[in-house]
Amino acid sequence: MIPDHSSAREEFTNIRVTREGKWFTGVKEIVNWKVISHFKQHLFRDEKGIYIYQTFRQFSEKGYITVEGPLLAVFRVEADKIILDSLDEIPAAEADVRQNTDDGALYVYYPRLRSYASVGAAVAPYLAEQMSEVNGEIRIFGRGVEKDQITNWA
Repeated sequence: MIPDHSSAREEFTNIRVTREGKWFTGVKEIVNWKVISHFKQHLFRDEKGIYIYQTFRQFSEKGYITVEGPLLAVFRVEADKIILDSLDEIPAAEADVRQNTDDGALYVYYPRLRSYASVGAAVAPYLAEQMSEVNGEIRIFGRGVEKDQITNWA
């Protein structure tokens, strides 16, 4: 169930996630992994876009961000699920893995945010354990891997 954030103050921030998955505020890169982790664990989406939800005592705020690339990363791959670095999970039966024709890399679609998570080198071997080939088609968790250009990251 998605919480009701309709009463929160709305801000359009200068926070953006680049094509390389780096987080920036204005021109300054956010390098504190605890801050980035906090942001990733508080992401939501509505009709205006993706936002970070924050509460400060009795106040709440929705800070909309710009998404130019993969918003999240795959943290862990298990036989029955994919765990993202936001600690959200995607059941294996629902995993939609795509190969981006621009860079050849694999990305996992995350339906709740309608965005993509990158698959880093550290977890790629575990994803490969879930791969099979059927009639020349690569499958992960039994589902075909789509090959297309990802142009809309969020």
